Amino acid sequence: MASIWIKEFIGGLDTRRMPETTPGGVLIQATDGHINRGGEFEQRAAFVGTYSLPPGTVALAFTPTSIVVFGHEAGIAVPSGVTYQRLVHPSGLALIDVPSFDLYKGLIYAVGVFSDGSRHHYYDGTRVTDWYDGRARASFVVTAGTVSPQSKLTDLNVGGVSVIGAPVNWITSNSVTAANIATAVNSASSSPEYTAVSDGDTVFVIAATSGAAENGKPVTFTLTDGLGVSPASTSMMGGADVPGTYPPGLFARTIGSKMYSTSGPNMHFSGIQQPTRWNGVVGSGFIDMSSESSGSEELIALAKYQNYVAVFAESVVQIWFVDPDPTLNKIAQVLNNTGTVSPRSVTQFGDSDLFYLNESGLRSLRARDASNAAATTDIGVPVDDLVVEALQALGDDNRDEVIGLIEPRSGRFWLIIRGQIFVFSFFSGAKVSAWSRYLPGFDISHAVVFKKRVYVRSGNSIYAYGGIGSATVYDDTQAIAQLPYLDGGAPAKEKTLSGMDASARGTWQVSVALEPLRPDGVDVVGTIHDSTFTQATHPVEGKSTHISLIFKSVGLGPHKLGSAVIHYDGDADED
Repeated sequence: MASIWIKEFIGGLDTRRMPETTPGGVLIQATDGHINRGGEFEQRAAFVGTYSLPPGTVALAFTPTSIVVFGHEAGIAVPSGVTYQRLVHPSGLALIDVPSFDLYKGLIYAVGVFSDGSRHHYYDGTRVTDWYDGRARASFVVTAGTVSPQSKLTDLNVGGVSVIGAPVNWITSNSVTAANIATAVNSASSSPEYTAVSDGDTVFVIAATSGAAENGKPVTFTLTDGLGVSPASTSMMGGADVPGTYPPGLFARTIGSKMYSTSGPNMHFSGIQQPTRWNGVVGSGFIDMSSESSGSEELIALAKYQNYVAVFAESVVQIWFVDPDPTLNKIAQVLNNTGTVSPRSVTQFGDSDLFYLNESGLRSLRARDASNAAATTDIGVPVDDLVVEALQALGDDNRDEVIGLIEPRSGRFWLIIRGQIFVFSFFSGAKVSAWSRYLPGFDISHAVVFKKRVYVRSGNSIYAYGGIGSATVYDDTQAIAQLPYLDGGAPAKEKTLSGMDASARGTWQVSVALEPLRPDGVDVVGTIHDSTFTQATHPVEGKSTHISLIFKSVGLGPHKLGSAVIHYDGDADED
């Protein structure tokens, strides 16, 4: 009798290698659970439905005393425990999102995006008038279309420039087609550049920069097989520059005694302790980052990094020393060929790491040596394949939906990509550096940490991870842990299985997989309850050169899996 002893799972989920070459100590599936400080796999807590919101609210934020949602209408009643903040557009348009917020002196500074794509900044619900969105725009409504024959928008032209890279078919409904047209505009490259948003059946095409230069440019359509739009032609209008104002960006952050915000290539900063004054007061100003490094023409996010500010663009990160006196601001470092298009992914982790989502996976900005010079590390490499796959499914136009946060009770990092949460457990004293994945069962649009709990929003529902009581809530979510296909140190030798043991808490269904090239070839071999070492070895039959065990939790949690032993005929080994 020989055995393979898997003592712990401190490596967590690791998809870098083929399943039959992955060593013991890691998992090739780690779903709806995480690795604890002891290197054990344990079931995650429940996402508990906590608040049901009425129609007309968007986003999710917090103050020191309450969860907050936003809207443009007056008199919306929200549940006790939630506060409603109204953000009013100058023309009364509908609020569709709040992509960024932060607290300044305990009050919310927020960026609002409205149905026509316009942006405005607000402090404690009052519009900040030093920002003005003077981009010209045009709108049209999708009114008709069919699948057979296939109606399509063959071309969308602004001032003689095509602003879609390929025809857009009418599918499903006018509103879905309008959304696809907006996506096509945002994905295309043109000179000058344009963006677009949709609101129901309506598409808004928006100039990239403020000013009157775009006003009057004709917007024309090439329509095929019955696609209908109204009006049949239109023009860009409303572009303006207002003296003493700046075009608003989508990202704002409190740093020191000021508010900071991105706007095109510029990093703006408010006056000292004056979050609503961005021009003409002591301490206010901006820096054109594109004059310091190419690739900084469109800034994405800002974050504190040690005693500096990290300024993120898509393909470059600049590190700046900033001071209340703008004349003392100075660049410290430029990191090329890295960056992010996901502003909400940028998350401080521990004392010296700044996590962010790059196109190739999750990366970390950290000090390289005693000089504190920044360098990037590939902290997410064990799950990069899964993360990149999730990004591809998300699409280029939705990268800004990705969210990073720290779950406060465990210190774990979460990277939320709609219906998936990639979880990083790091406990240096225990030598645990492990990824896993949660599947909550719904798409997450916004998430915040409030009073040491994670709250997430999906549609008009808010969920609290682990509930809001003093005890952590578990449900019957099935946690899955799969071992690699282990070979006992003899990959070419066939082994005859005789049994398995495991240290566990709770009830687990156990399956065996013997063919790495047939991942669906799984046989259930029984159920265990708690540890089996003091009981008779659980019988398992089969022959293969490589052996994988799959554990699935059964019933209400919590559940925990600490180690496993595979018994077979041959020489002993440890993994």
